[in-house]
This record gives sequence, structure tokens and C-alpha cells, in this order.
Amino acid sequence: MSLDLLLLLLIILAILLNKSLTPPPRTTSKPCIGCGKLTSLRCSRCHEAYYCSPAHINADWINHKITCRKANRPVLEALLFPVDEPAPRLVKIPYLSKVDTDGLQPTPYHELDVPTMGRLLRGLEMKYVSRLGSHGSQLDHALVVMYGSDFQLDGSAQNECIAGLTGGRMPIPWAGNVLVLRQKGRLYSETWESATMEDVAAMSRFFEEYRDFVPYAF
Repeated sequence: MSLDLLLLLLIILAILLNKSLTPPPRTTSKPCIGCGKLTSLRCSRCHEAYYCSPAHINADWINHKITCRKANRPVLEALLFPVDEPAPRLVKIPYLSKVDTDGLQPTPYHELDVPTMGRLLRGLEMKYVSRLGSHGSQLDHALVVMYGSDFQLDGSAQNECIAGLTGGRMPIPWAGNVLVLRQKGRLYSETWESATMEDVAAMSRFFEEYRDFVPYAF
């Protein structure tokens, strides 16, 4: 046997031994969105939604397509009060961090993903909530409420989630989806943080008591 052939065999043997000693990659299992069964199968686009079967992927696509995004893009979790569902839930909103240089000084802001926002809202208006109710204590973090700009005129259906949370006691006839994020930095700046389910209580008080659409009145 030639020296070159022996050397080649040794290299092949080393490669095979290395492969056999390398542990297999760890797989993450999470509950299937459709049934709760643990599964390692997930959406191939966003890598965040887990399903145990193609049937459950297809069944949930009507909901998942709203927030499905390409992996590795930063997201904020917004609190969604769905127009046609009984309970609020968190949804992911992709965004980009940018800086506005047109003013007297550079101002950072978050540019929310337009296609995602367009699927959730018709137009965009915002209100800021800094207190628990109209005369309550100051919140640890202000909230920004996002809703359709003409929801009272564009034929949007009544928001069943808000109606259920307030027992129908909502002075404003909220319609269409409503989103909530936490304010980051100074009030009224367009930099935000993810909301949590803990913000539902403050928003319930807001929906029960808010009566006026004068900007920043609450």
C-alpha cells in the first residue's frame, strides 16, 4: 500500500470518527398552536409558530399569516384586541429602528412593518394612556393605543373583544381591531416596547371611561 493511499484512508477514518462523536443538534419542542401537543415542527418562514401536522398549519393560517415574518427581523409584541374574538392576545409586529434627521436634532423612532399593520388596521390613529383610568394612579409605563383612523365611518364591525371586556359599557363604539404597545422614552415619541397581558387591566379601564377623541386628552 502506497503512503499516499494510507494517508487518504487515515483522513477518511478521522472524518468518520468525528461525525460519530459529534452530538446531534438539539431540537426544541413547543405546544402545537392547534392542539397543544408538543412538537418540534414549526413554520418554515418565521420559525416561531409550532404545529404537529399540516392540517393544523392550514387551519391556523388565517390567523398566523397576519404576523408571520421572515426570521431574524426584530419584532415588538403588541396587545391585540381582535374585532371578532372574545379575548385579547399578543401578536408580533416587525419593525426597524430609524433616526429622523430632519428636525433640530436627530430623533430615533420605530418604523412598524407596513404590510403587517395594513392587515391589522384600516389606517392608523394613536392615543396615549398614562394613567389607570381617567383619575387613577400613574402607570409605570405609558401605553399607546392604535386603531383605524375612520373606524366609526368605514363600516368596521363592532369590536367584540372590547365589548366583552367592558360588559358593553364603552362610551366609544370601538370597531375594528385595536393594538396596544408600551411607550419607550418620552411621551408621544414614536419609540415603543412590547406590551404584555398585564396591560389588559389598564386598557379595560380606558375602554370603559374614555369618551373624547381630542388628541392626548386622557
